[in-house]
Formats: sequence, C-alpha cells, structure tokens
Amino acid sequence: MNNLKMILAIGFVFNLAVLTAQQEEAYVAAESGLSLRDQPDVSGKMLTKLAYGEAIGVLEETDKNLVVLDGGEKISGKWVKVETRNHIGYVFNGYLSPNKIARTIRLNLGDVKVEIKNLATSDYKRTHDLKDEDKATINVDVSDSPEGKHVVLVDNDYKQVSLFQRYENSFSFMSADANCSSNEWKQFDTEWKPLKQLKSNTFETSTYTEKDWIDFIETATKDLKDDVVDKCGEDWLAYVKTIENVKDFPVSVSTNRVFIKFILTDFEDNITEKIIEFEIPKGSK
Repeated sequence: MNNLKMILAIGFVFNLAVLTAQQEEAYVAAESGLSLRDQPDVSGKMLTKLAYGEAIGVLEETDKNLVVLDGGEKISGKWVKVETRNHIGYVFNGYLSPNKIARTIRLNLGDVKVEIKNLATSDYKRTHDLKDEDKATINVDVSDSPEGKHVVLVDNDYKQVSLFQRYENSFSFMSADANCSSNEWKQFDTEWKPLKQLKSNTFETSTYTEKDWIDFIETATKDLKDDVVDKCGEDWLAYVKTIENVKDFPVSVSTNRVFIKFILTDFEDNITEKIIEFEIPKGSK
C-alpha cells in the first residue's frame, strides 16, 4: 500500500511538472484591459478584467477563431485557455504579447506628447487627451504609486517645458481617550516643487520620504494646535514632538492625491499650464 501511494505521488508530481513546463508566459497588450471569460466565447461570463501589461500563463490554444475590429483595424486570433493568480479562463490572444510590457500612460498636451512609464491604473485608462483640456485625472491602482516614475517628453515642439509636483495629504489624531481624537480628516496641500530632470526629455516624479512625513505631521499639528490642545491637552502636543518614527505617532497620515503641473512655453513666449491629478486609493500611503 505504501509503495502504491509513493507511485501515485511521483506520478502527480511528474504531471504537475509537465503542465508547468508546457505553460507559456504572455502579457496583456490591450490598453483598456482584457476580459477573462469562463468559456471561449464573447458571450461567456466575465471572470475578471486583466490589466494592461499583466503577466498570465497560457495553458492551451482552442480551435475557436475570432476577428475583432479595433479602430478600423482587423485583429485576428484564437481563444486560449490561460491561468492567472486567481482564475483559470479564456481570453482572445489577439491582445496578448510574448514580450513584457511596461505599463505606459500617454498624454497628449498639444505640441508635446508625454509618457509616464510603468504605472498601474485601477480603471485601465492609459491615454488622456489634454489638447483642449487643462486637467486630467489618473486613477492609480492600489498596488502602485505615482512616485519615482519616469515622465518622458515625446515629440516636444515647445521652447520650454517645466514640471512641478505637489501632494494633498490627510492628517488625523487619536488617543485611548475618546475625547482626544479628530473625527474629520484634515487635508493639507504641500508646495509645488520642481521634478528632478534625468535627461533633456526625461523627468522623475519625487517620493515622499520618512522625513517629509515627520515634517508634515509637525506642520499639521501646529496648524491644528487649538483643536489638539482643546481635546488632548498640552502634554499630548509635547509628546508628538518627542517621537522620531512616523509609525509611532498617535496620528494617522495618508496621501489623497498627487499632482504634476506642466508649464508649457511656446516660441512666442505664450505660457500654458496643464495639471495631472493622480487619485490615490484609500488605504494606500
């Protein structure tokens, strides 16, 4: 009996190894996301929507062909069975790529095109036309952050392009004493600061450091001094000043939004401003 169990176990491991070896990795190339369905058919139940650039495992190819009309272009392919971290289902392989895809966001600002590299979004929207608009909102995925990203100027026909960044942060304070707490989040805007320029056409968005957070808490506490003292007393306010680690503070802080401002100067010295607002999901810091 023990020998039989061992043989079955070895067979299971062998089959698993074969299946793993046969699995091919592919990447979602549909900028608006790709539907994963429970059947190889457009009428099949949608299990989830795969994000642009997401890596998946292709298990097998079906014999069901599909032709999609996308922007006047015909895209031909087949339904394939795939595996993600949470699902097994079917997708159209006309929107799969064998090569890893950087999650690029593209902005049309008129006489300059902009690419923001490797940023995941929650709504899969990856192109924004600001030629006739002054502002666009990018909904950042909970797994990502707009900080530390490369911003590349493409086809730039402006005399000068300057980029600045600021934050909208939230602050609240708490205590074991129910009277010593702020029920409403207080919001604060930081000052605009220029982005670091890596190359003539490439900038890098800034990152909020531990020191930035401590400075922010100190400033926010001062601005809310009357409210804090009224609810918690002078001792609580003095206690805040003694703590050096932001995680130890009896407060809660988070980033609500990050803003990038483009100041565009043409060759006649006319100046235009465009603002990109990155909406940060609740629970992200």
